[in-house]
Amino acid sequence: MHQKLAFAIVMVLMIAQPNASAEPPPPFSEPQERLVIEACILSSEMPHLSKHVPGTVNATGRTVCKGISAGRVLQVKVTLTRLDGGNTQPITKSSRGTGSVIVNVSMGCIWLSPQALIKYRIVTMHKLSNGKIRTTKNEAMLKC
Repeated sequence: MHQKLAFAIVMVLMIAQPNASAEPPPPFSEPQERLVIEACILSSEMPHLSKHVPGTVNATGRTVCKGISAGRVLQVKVTLTRLDGGNTQPITKSSRGTGSVIVNVSMGCIWLSPQALIKYRIVTMHKLSNGKIRTTKNEAMLKC
């Protein structure tokens, strides 16, 4: 009798538990603006108009590792593209370092008064010394 009562209580408790559901995480093949892998934050900053050099668009790609990952050798490659139908060549810069690598890239901002806003996109490739490679991206609609 005690076994049946204990079994019934366990069943009621199991059935009474609320179900937890959430959206599945996006696949790693889809670039994002920020990822966290093994205590490393990988990000692509939104392209923006420069406050220091008028007439330019700036963007930054970063890999910053902390804790036990701080000693990792990192490589960051950043490409800034003006999405204007292929009229402007993208600009790519890269850098290597340990623990933290920040790459800044800029290009001239071309925009005339009657034009629509122009989309700028940054794509950052982050490579960790353990062979893991991930991509982040960000974009913004801008006028000079």
